[in-house]
Amino acid sequence: MTAVGVEVEGVERPVDIVRDGYGVPHCFAATERDAFFAQGWVHAADRLWQMEYDRRRALGRWAEVVGERAIAADSFYRRVALERAVLRDLDALAPETVAMLEAYTAGVNAAIAALPRTSEFVLTGVTPEPWQPWHCMLVYRVRHLLMGSARSKLWRSVVAQTLGADVAKTMVAGWGEDHIASVPPGAPCTGVSGLGDEVGGSNNWVVAGSRTASGAPLLAGDPHRELEAPNVYVQGHVACPEFDVLGFAIPGVPGFSHFGHNERVAWSITHAMPDDQDLYEFGDGVPVSRTETISVRDGDDVTIEVADTRRGPIVGANIALCWTATADVNDGFDVILPMLRARSVDELFDTMRAWVEPVNSLLAADVDGNIGYLTRGRLPRRSRMEGAWLPVPGDDASYAWDGWVAFEDMPRVVNPGNGFLFSANNRIAADPDAPYIGVDAASPWRAHRIFETLTSTENATVADMEALHRDVVSIPASRFATRLAEWAPLGGWDGSMDRESTAAAAYSVARRELLLLVLERSGLGDALDAPHNRLLPGVVPESVLWRVTEQHLSAGDVSLLGGWTWDDALGEAIARAEKVWAGERWGELHTTLTRHPLGHRPFDPPRVEMSGDLDTVQAASYIPTHGFAMRAGSVARYAFDVADWDNSGWVVPLGAAGEPGAPHAADQQRAWADGRLVAASYTRAAVEAEATETTRLTPG
Repeated sequence: MTAVGVEVEGVERPVDIVRDGYGVPHCFAATERDAFFAQGWVHAADRLWQMEYDRRRALGRWAEVVGERAIAADSFYRRVALERAVLRDLDALAPETVAMLEAYTAGVNAAIAALPRTSEFVLTGVTPEPWQPWHCMLVYRVRHLLMGSARSKLWRSVVAQTLGADVAKTMVAGWGEDHIASVPPGAPCTGVSGLGDEVGGSNNWVVAGSRTASGAPLLAGDPHRELEAPNVYVQGHVACPEFDVLGFAIPGVPGFSHFGHNERVAWSITHAMPDDQDLYEFGDGVPVSRTETISVRDGDDVTIEVADTRRGPIVGANIALCWTATADVNDGFDVILPMLRARSVDELFDTMRAWVEPVNSLLAADVDGNIGYLTRGRLPRRSRMEGAWLPVPGDDASYAWDGWVAFEDMPRVVNPGNGFLFSANNRIAADPDAPYIGVDAASPWRAHRIFETLTSTENATVADMEALHRDVVSIPASRFATRLAEWAPLGGWDGSMDRESTAAAAYSVARRELLLLVLERSGLGDALDAPHNRLLPGVVPESVLWRVTEQHLSAGDVSLLGGWTWDDALGEAIARAEKVWAGERWGELHTTLTRHPLGHRPFDPPRVEMSGDLDTVQAASYIPTHGFAMRAGSVARYAFDVADWDNSGWVVPLGAAGEPGAPHAADQQRAWADGRLVAASYTRAAVEAEATETTRLTPG
């Protein structure tokens, strides 16, 4: 093991940063301030370029680095004006929250001053500007803005213009009759609260001690987001007398607000698929509020006009975007410190009163044996529900939000009788009187697989949690295979999307051809590039058609087939599939496609073959209209053992380091691709037993 000492200004007492065999930093500090200083230091040491990227795109300054290809995105972010919102919110934070941000920021800036520049800075010639406390809030916001409900509303508006409003209302991922709830776990859902009969992703689950080998809970799961280089989440561990927390953080943001555990309680989240963004249509003539000038590398400056309305900023096509995170003062960061110090499930949940965005399904477990579920976040109250489906008139005051759903009304359950809880972006509450959360939900297949597995689970161990992470059985695929049993490639196939399977490849090709036929027959293919559908940078909202097509097929709904029957469409899809599928295995078609944001190919990580698809617990998503390359999926996996924290496991795509080619830049990739976890050691003795490097920060 190597040991290094570094004198730095800003640290109060010596801090030890111990790196394990995968380069994950474990920071041991004597004060709370030094703990956040150390976290800022290691984030900058490992992920400064990623932090620079997020800061610049949030400010609409990415074109300064990569040129004209970023102009459209920069224009969008200039109009959204995240900077203005977070500066307002900084003034509303509690003093201890501001102190946390300042300590973290001091650590970032100390690392910027002391450490050499990574290859991205060398290639671009960019000099990192000093970090500021509000930048932490800024990069957090930019990471969640495009996860909101605006994307589906824009797509439905395109469908409504092409096929009519009735068809557009079937363009929701939550449509259909197979949905089950998280509260109570597994209960059938037959409608959406407030909407009568009309109706990305992550998994998590927690198993009570009555179902585990140790008699104490297990908490596991995996968030699903776009694959990035480096990965969106970074592993870490920060300890001081006030708290001792291991988990996944967002580079640029202190604490572990999504996934982690201290010595008494563990927590994790999934996206609750909330209806948190409304779109308001205005006519021509919205007054210009200001102009913004975008500097473009190797190009001319671009000046854009920015217009603000009482409903939010105009983001394009005379549409204003209203988002719960920016529509009112947002003091959600006040949650971070209390949750790190929480001593029980109930105490953790009670800290969530101020949480704003995103709205999450939060699961937790504690050393006293309690498990719990809570929907956390800011949900708008609506007096009219049309805005849940489509853009609405901006001049009609009746579409404005009527405050926020009370924290006490959010779905919550502790210690259910069945001995487990779960969420998988499914519909949350079976109770028709529960608060309205949203129209859209993920397809129910992951939820069904998790629920069915946990229902039969006894004497569970971390290995069982790891096995559930690897589940690649697709319920839609097995249905498809049953319907097309006479097609030779699918004969006897069980719907397992294993990378070694040729049947999985045949199914995927045929189903994609069916999707393309639906686009062709319905006329929607000609509408994909409509301005509304491309308003949000990088978002491809028509991907929902993959799920919708399967739902329409199961229900016998032919409204998208232009006069054909489903037998006609399936026959043609198979005929086309047989022309393009050459007997490849699924893994040959389905490899990761992770690109570095600079677009510099030598910085792209190597591709690996993957099992799973859009409908399996081991999520491995692709954009069906663009091919089979995996673009999104599990960006972290974990299993926290409450009985013995050192027995826990975790893994991320790529690795802990951010710099391309660094020793720990991709050393977890094979374990991640295979569905394995690596050790998540927690106690200092266990960490030091695996240590490969120690850095001691001392006052300079």
